[in-house]
Amino acid sequence: MLSAASYRKYLDFYCKPDIDTTSKKPFLNVTEIYHPFIKNPVCNSLSTDKPVLITGSNASGKSTFIKTLAINAILSQTIYTCLCERYSSSRLKVYSSMSLRDNLFSQDSYYMAEIKSLKRIVDADKDDIPVICFVDEVLRGTNTLERVAASAQILDNLGKQNTLCFAATHDIELTNILKKTYACYHFEENVIDDDVVFDYKLKEGPSNTRNAIKLLSVIGYDKNIIKKAEDMTVKFINDGIWDVI
Repeated sequence: MLSAASYRKYLDFYCKPDIDTTSKKPFLNVTEIYHPFIKNPVCNSLSTDKPVLITGSNASGKSTFIKTLAINAILSQTIYTCLCERYSSSRLKVYSSMSLRDNLFSQDSYYMAEIKSLKRIVDADKDDIPVICFVDEVLRGTNTLERVAASAQILDNLGKQNTLCFAATHDIELTNILKKTYACYHFEENVIDDDVVFDYKLKEGPSNTRNAIKLLSVIGYDKNIIKKAEDMTVKFINDGIWDVI
């Protein structure tokens, strides 16, 4: 208790969570929530009783936001302290599939590590306590076609269980495939004077921007590489076929 009290003094602001221990269905309501390890953090708010799919460009804040929710979900049910203005939720079992890596000793590839981690979450819905789970970049360890198909089915399965899933992804296709099951939010950026500027604010709806090639330019890649990559992208969008180079 002394440690928790000392930690509260250290925080800029916090609240005591309102945990509904009687609810059989998962829900989460947060106001101005922030990550404890970020100096001058940008706060965000969210209220949902359905799973959430988060899209956005590289470095826009997707992973940090779901980690923020995950940390606060744990703090709320351990030291009764949340880094936000208001926090209310059902009682929740917390699971995550983030920061995975391959394992030479167990002979697991990155993809095997991913599917084992996700299966652990799928199998967690076994009693009356709702599950909250956080998945960062679903099945990034495999090819695009099978990744989208397998991710859609796994996320749909989680969404139809007693599970509140927060999944971050670059696969915009999933926002359309899962629109009946998942609420969609996104982070975005602005391009100002050949620089990419992020506001780190959560916005409703799917993302409609890309910045991977632009970021190559920002850190100094050869302009010829940038131009050819952009041309290839435009041609694929128009024709649906990649050029042979």
